[in-house]
Amino acid sequence: MKQVQVFHCDDVRVVETGEPECGPADVIVEVAACGICGSDFGYIHMGGPAGPTGRPMPLGHEFAGRILRAGEGVRTWRVGQAVAVNPLSAANLIGNGGPEGAFAPRVRVRAADVPGTMFALPATVPLERGAVAEPLAVAFHAVSLGLAGPGTRAVVLGAGPIGLGCVIGLKRAGVSDTVVLDRSGHRREIAHQLGAAATFAEMNESFWQGLAERHGTVPFYGMPLVGTDLFIDCSGAAPLPEAVVQRAAPAARLVLVAVYKQSAAFDLTLVMAKELEIRGAFSYGDSFPDAIDCLATTGDAIEPYVSHRVSLSRFDAALALARDPEVAAKVLVVPN
Repeated sequence: MKQVQVFHCDDVRVVETGEPECGPADVIVEVAACGICGSDFGYIHMGGPAGPTGRPMPLGHEFAGRILRAGEGVRTWRVGQAVAVNPLSAANLIGNGGPEGAFAPRVRVRAADVPGTMFALPATVPLERGAVAEPLAVAFHAVSLGLAGPGTRAVVLGAGPIGLGCVIGLKRAGVSDTVVLDRSGHRREIAHQLGAAATFAEMNESFWQGLAERHGTVPFYGMPLVGTDLFIDCSGAAPLPEAVVQRAAPAARLVLVAVYKQSAAFDLTLVMAKELEIRGAFSYGDSFPDAIDCLATTGDAIEPYVSHRVSLSRFDAALALARDPEVAAKVLVVPN
């Protein structure tokens, strides 16, 4: 079968490889679709999660499909079930440095019966759409850590797939006033379609004035600071959370759910004096079931989240699309 593998720094190829073997505790999932994640670009550039290892690394971790085979020891699952997979669970590091990757027609999922490894997809969720349960779970986890709810005044910094997922998650949490910051007009438009109340292109004075008008201001030693309750940074641009620390009101919450290529210089005295809450958000927490329920109950309302579906044989074209914020949101790779 064909599979995407990373061989070295900036060396990724679609190659022929053997069929996955099914151990007694494993299942083989026939992949319906696998999404391109920002971390995939990092793995390609670095040659793997920690650099090249001398052996190719299978790529792809945002996927859903149908169980094709099940090991004799598997009790929880049956052949034919539609599932979304937690690629980091149990013995799995699917597409994250482990021996399996889901940019392929079939993939082995180890220790399938371990709770939290796989999640059944309702019949109302198309298999391809089930592939976005993984990035939505990441975004919903960040929203949960931000304690979002009705009445929360929220800002999402960066409208890539995780940022757009946070817009969906905030709306699901009852937030009616979400502001999105992103330079891409295309992604700002998708954010509006998914529930953002307002968008801005630059973090300039117009942005802060717009927040003050929408969210009000709070005095801090004579300075009027924006009354935004929650900032979620999905941009990976260190100057943005640095500015939030400067301009946010006391008791504001900042959730970081991005990979940063440079260090941030926070004014820790302001963090202390304002009693700001800064949290990192990594992986899924317990948000996979919520993401799947969202797919089941929201239906076509989140269709703008997926911008392209590209065949596995055109993986290079899929990467090019996913790199272009003026063209793409979430790009799915579909096996031939």
